[in-house]
Amino acid sequence: MIFNEQGFLDIDEMIANEHSFQKIMEDGAVTEDELHLQSELVIELLHEVERRFNEEDQNFIKKLFAETNVLATIYHYNQLQNLK
Repeated sequence: MIFNEQGFLDIDEMIANEHSFQKIMEDGAVTEDELHLQSELVIELLHEVERRFNEEDQNFIKKLFAETNVLATIYHYNQLQNLK
């Protein structure tokens, strides 16, 4: 399910429920090795997208991935602005 019962996309909850995030955050720190392993996982999943989906579906997923990262980036910038 992408949206919660209230109809909201709760990305924080989605992230918190991911085993990879829970494992990485067990000790409260993110190491270079953990960054590398998570990068490899994402690359592996993207290769799986290439194998499983046709070009039209891949383009949609690529757009979704890009826009999701735009959203994450502007949230980050917004938080930095609020610290000033």
